[in-house]
Amino acid sequence: MSKINVKKLAEEFLASQDIGFVPPGIIGRKEERKIEVMFPAPETLDPKVAVVEPPDFRVWVNAESGVVELELVHQM
Repeated sequence: MSKINVKKLAEEFLASQDIGFVPPGIIGRKEERKIEVMFPAPETLDPKVAVVEPPDFRVWVNAESGVVELELVHQM
């Protein structure tokens, strides 16, 4: 699966969950069968906002044997 397709799937997942994000995503960690895609939170672009928690949203995209699984990474 290409990086463009991975990012598109991650964007579609966040949109389906009504989570605001700033495209395009950034490819992060890669594991055996998973790729992490990170998107900044929209509030991080506002100079009036001092701290945004979490500062970004991360999604794991797993594309094993043609089945795509998406998982939101919860940050503390």
